[in-house]
Amino acid sequence: MNFTLRQITYFLAVARLRNFGRAAETSNVSQPGLSSQIAQLEARLGGALFERGAGTGPVRLTALGDRLLPIAQELMDTAQRLQAVARAGHTPLSGKLRLAIIPTVAPYLIPHLIPVLRQSHPALDLELHEVVTDELVAGVISHRFDAALMALPVVEAGIMAQPVLRDEFLIAVSEDDTTFLSGPAKPESIAAERLLLLADGHCLRDQALEVCGMRNPRRKVNLEAASMATLMRMVSSGLGMTLIPRIALADENHDGRLRVVPFAEPQPSRDLAVVWRRNADAGTDARALAEVIRGLAPALGVRALNV
Repeated sequence: MNFTLRQITYFLAVARLRNFGRAAETSNVSQPGLSSQIAQLEARLGGALFERGAGTGPVRLTALGDRLLPIAQELMDTAQRLQAVARAGHTPLSGKLRLAIIPTVAPYLIPHLIPVLRQSHPALDLELHEVVTDELVAGVISHRFDAALMALPVVEAGIMAQPVLRDEFLIAVSEDDTTFLSGPAKPESIAAERLLLLADGHCLRDQALEVCGMRNPRRKVNLEAASMATLMRMVSSGLGMTLIPRIALADENHDGRLRVVPFAEPQPSRDLAVVWRRNADAGTDARALAEVIRGLAPALGVRALNV
């Protein structure tokens, strides 16, 4: 009976996400390619691993799939330990590291991070991925990513986190917006009908709603954007207001088309952390990376969080 770690990885991704399409996206493979690999695994095991319904609901593990799940996870853990043996004695950040970063941090961090890593850790083979939080966490658990940078909290068991940066929120309005004649402002002064947000899947959306006390807003949010750049262009055009993390301020307001208003104390913020799978070989690299990112705090305009 022959099977591959790739097939096991795809099986674990579908088992976790309960969806072939999403599993393919997080595994960076086409859905037909993922389905083909799982079909080959099923043929070798002599039975179906998932109940594939005709609807759009989540797929379910079969009895065979349930039996395979803990074994498959153990196989992946063993593979990680083998990698640890192979890398024993290597200095941190000297081999390949697959790093995922959430979209509301990646564009602002990467231009500072890459030059520093190239200079201080020239042997590092860095593979970067920009993904939303749910896919990032799933990728760390399924071994697609070695480490990641995301906003706390981490609710998944089995993931370690080391806080690195505290990123304050500010209010962004257009140049001629007269809502806030002077700052600082209180979160409750933001009207739900004027609040612009990122689309579902971005953790910054939920953070903005929580800061403004609108976790379950009674009114539908006016407009949504797929990226920070689009969101800020919408605000500068006078379509509404939003929250902007300080880490994004220099890039997104380089043309001065936004008016930025601080919050009253205590200023709301998000804590960013480097995360990795518990007991994974990448833990050493992740901790070293955390130190590098903390050192970038002054350049990013945010505060370093020391452990």
